[in-house]
Amino acid sequence: MQIPRRLWRRCTFFFSRAVGHTYWSGVAVLGGLLEAIGVLLAWKGWEPWAAILLGVGGSVLATVLVSLAGPAGDEVYQTFLRLGVTEFYPNRKRYERPEINRRWVHRLGEAKYRCVLLGQAHGEWCLDPDFPTTLRERVRSGVKVEIFFLDPMCKAADVRAREDSRRPDKLKPRIRSSIRQIWEIREGLEAEFRDSLKLYVYDATPSLGLTWIDDFMLVTHYLAGLINRTAPLLRLQSRPIPDTLFAVHEGNVREIRENFSHEITPDNIARYITEDAHA
Repeated sequence: MQIPRRLWRRCTFFFSRAVGHTYWSGVAVLGGLLEAIGVLLAWKGWEPWAAILLGVGGSVLATVLVSLAGPAGDEVYQTFLRLGVTEFYPNRKRYERPEINRRWVHRLGEAKYRCVLLGQAHGEWCLDPDFPTTLRERVRSGVKVEIFFLDPMCKAADVRAREDSRRPDKLKPRIRSSIRQIWEIREGLEAEFRDSLKLYVYDATPSLGLTWIDDFMLVTHYLAGLINRTAPLLRLQSRPIPDTLFAVHEGNVREIRENFSHEITPDNIARYITEDAHA
């Protein structure tokens, strides 16, 4: 009984009103209609036309059956696509493997109009020797860049520092060092480009890291018992429909920017790069 039930569930999903699937209902109806007309013409003796319509209708129905048996008929697979999830990894380091050419700075170099980096210290970015050059080049090419650091003076930083304590380079010094390095990059830009590179500190639960390049995001979800570089990772693609994970994280970035962040400026930069600074 399990096989007929699974087949029925797959068919009802495939021909449902889920995103993109009304198309297959129309294709199936078209194929069936062509087959019916072909049978009628064969019965009336119009064999050349009957053969053409039967052949085309059979090919159309075969396409529907092959699609039904493939990923297009899998509800779980289609749900991931509808939510915007195009890739997922149990460990961020697997995404970073150089042999599959997925280095983070390489993605930054592909940005055309927007880059948002939301994280804690962004230490891996700053350790990449190509990062300063790539960042400058993208900003000078018109890309708007926003980088959000966890405020090293907030209570959330104290909590996360304890959770990430197995790393020899402590979290708060990493945050201050990264802010200093990227601020120096910003100050080295021509005056007309500096406003295109904005730095923020935020005081909120540091539950994830996010790299938003144009219309896709790389999202890593931090776990209390693991260091950041072993966090799970999702790649999310923008979709022209509501209720996607991309839209959720886009709204989260906006909320953090508007309600939990302070922009770093020449007037307050010393507070965030000096170890003994106080709020």
